[in-house]
Amino acid sequence: MSEYIIDYSKKHKDGELKKIIGRKKEIDRAIHIMLRKTKDNPVLIGPVGVGKTAIIQAVSQKFAENDVPKVLKGSRVIAIDVANILMDSKTGDEYEESLKKCFNDIKNSDGKDVLFINDVKILNLKGQYSEIAKFLKPKVISGEIKCIIATDIQNYKLHIENDSELMRYIQAMYIEEPTIMETLAVVKGIKGDYEKYFDVKISEECLKACVLLADRYIKNKNFPEKAIDLLDEAVSLCALDGKSDALTLRHVGNIISMWTGIPLDKVNTEDKKRLANMENIIGSRVIGQDDAVATICNTVRINKSGLQDPNRPIGTFLFIGTTGVGKTELAKALAEFVFDDELALLRLDMSEYMERQSVSRLIGPPPGQPGYEEGGLLTEAVRMRPYQVILFDELEKANDEILNLFLQILDEGRLTDSKGVTADFRNTIIIMTSNLASDAPHYKRKEILRKHLRPEFLARIDDIVAFNGLNLADLTDIVGLHLNKLVKRSHERGIDIIISEDGKEFLANHVYHAKNGVRELKGLMKKYIQSPLAQYIINDEVKKGDMVRFSKKGNYGVMHIHKIDKDGNILKDLTPEDNKPHPELEDEFDPTIEEGDVEVVEEIIEIEEGEELPDEEGIEYIEIEEEDPA
Repeated sequence: MSEYIIDYSKKHKDGELKKIIGRKKEIDRAIHIMLRKTKDNPVLIGPVGVGKTAIIQAVSQKFAENDVPKVLKGSRVIAIDVANILMDSKTGDEYEESLKKCFNDIKNSDGKDVLFINDVKILNLKGQYSEIAKFLKPKVISGEIKCIIATDIQNYKLHIENDSELMRYIQAMYIEEPTIMETLAVVKGIKGDYEKYFDVKISEECLKACVLLADRYIKNKNFPEKAIDLLDEAVSLCALDGKSDALTLRHVGNIISMWTGIPLDKVNTEDKKRLANMENIIGSRVIGQDDAVATICNTVRINKSGLQDPNRPIGTFLFIGTTGVGKTELAKALAEFVFDDELALLRLDMSEYMERQSVSRLIGPPPGQPGYEEGGLLTEAVRMRPYQVILFDELEKANDEILNLFLQILDEGRLTDSKGVTADFRNTIIIMTSNLASDAPHYKRKEILRKHLRPEFLARIDDIVAFNGLNLADLTDIVGLHLNKLVKRSHERGIDIIISEDGKEFLANHVYHAKNGVRELKGLMKKYIQSPLAQYIINDEVKKGDMVRFSKKGNYGVMHIHKIDKDGNILKDLTPEDNKPHPELEDEFDPTIEEGDVEVVEEIIEIEEGEELPDEEGIEYIEIEEEDPA
């Protein structure tokens, strides 16, 4: 027998194979197929990690123990060590000779040797292993070599299903992912091996935690592999800890935290008080959008309570509202609350995806095209970080083909890329923003949305969230939040800055009249506060330990800057000359609009003389004179 033949039956007798728990139905089915007179080559098809190789090893154990029907007694499962053949062969001829010897040895076993193939590409005459295929495939088809194959669905379709000749000699069997209870039985079965190897005690409570937490948080792997991996790492961490002779829930939680980036306190026990107080926490940074915040918080609580469909994203929302009212800020606040990281946010501008071919940017280009190996921008981002908020800005500008992708994400919680690999969206929050219907009355918004977005798309969204226009009081609060961050940064440098209430109102008024709402605030802070202050620091006019006050003087709307002492007395006027108003213009301009000065009109309806007014609920009419300046 060739030195490059791996004998799994011998490995079992030598105690080198792991104990296989469960999977009796699948093991019996594989042996059943091998008993057939025709199509006696089983192909186990299933995703990575569901235990295909373990089933085949269990078959080899049955062979080794002669626990099989009479026809198969004396059989064994073997494999060819192709890697070592490559390493040891100095020439191509040596490589082929070694392969020939292996195949001849298998052929001479009179059908008692079953070749384990875990890479179906070696059966493809046009693939990278064509040298192996030209020896192996004819012998499988002729019945000289019997095999048992393990593969995933993509490789099965690519290398076997399209080969009509080969399909006549193999029998497919699909391996489903085991259930939670089946996986729990598996980890219970291997518990003793881990206790002996690491010299630690493992309680049943910790085993259950490994299975349940893996099910809840690890979506890019399958049972039982992900539960076994979690147990292995948790016990390793316990051994590394050196302070405990027993595995604890904290060890298990720490591994989940390392894998996902989710804080430990959220993994071990969901902070119910924090969830109950979610509106206040998020509302402290998203001002003036109480209804929107409440809608989002309710959906998150439904998910955390386990009442949400587990095969869909945590939440899917369509935000509608004008620019600068807090849609993106709410997305950031949500990322920070749910995933403990404001940067757990993937933002995609749909105005860049208006063409049909732009779909390939999200899921990857087709085979043969540049960038195929790199995958898609969206699918790879979710595969690398499955716990995040995904923000699709200006949804209405996306091509219809992209909206078709969204249907799959919203309905099934997954998306398959151009390589056939699935990205799992079940632990993401999907937010789409749109300016559609943002200026329309509430009662007309859905009607307008239906004209631009398909009903089946709207039906899959958890909530359509309308954002209000911000009033002056809201804007003043928002300005205060942003200024507090600036004050904190300045204080850390040893310089205290104070912005007076009228200074905040000055900035809020500018934002109120700005086209882009709160988005203008950064530029205003830079112009009136950061730039002049930076110049003073560079010129040594303001030094560590100084206190600087920014305030508005008079009605002209100019920010004045003074260095002051601890009692508020002015030490020096730092207001730039070009920022000071002309004395004669001091009281001529006031950008402030007091509440009550303006009546906000949602819609103007022109009525012909003698025509009756539309009688619709929610509409209030006021009669105005033609020359009324209001």
